[in-house]
Amino acid sequence: MLQLSSLTKGFGDRILFENVTWQISAGDRVGLCGPNGAGKTTLLRILAGLDEPDAGTVTTRTGLTVGYLPQDGLV
Repeated sequence: MLQLSSLTKGFGDRILFENVTWQISAGDRVGLCGPNGAGKTTLLRILAGLDEPDAGTVTTRTGLTVGYLPQDGLV
């Protein structure tokens, strides 16, 4: 299980998402869709522990591993 509670992230004056509360349970499959710059990659990086939210918390089940394959930097 992975739970987001009141997650907020922005860059300068631009808020990508605010007060997001969401739970992903075992067996769930999730897809993120949205225009460029909407915060999809930022959200995934926060879930993987590579970035920090401005506010809120990410809670994971003990032993859970979140994988993330970046969209750039591959050879």
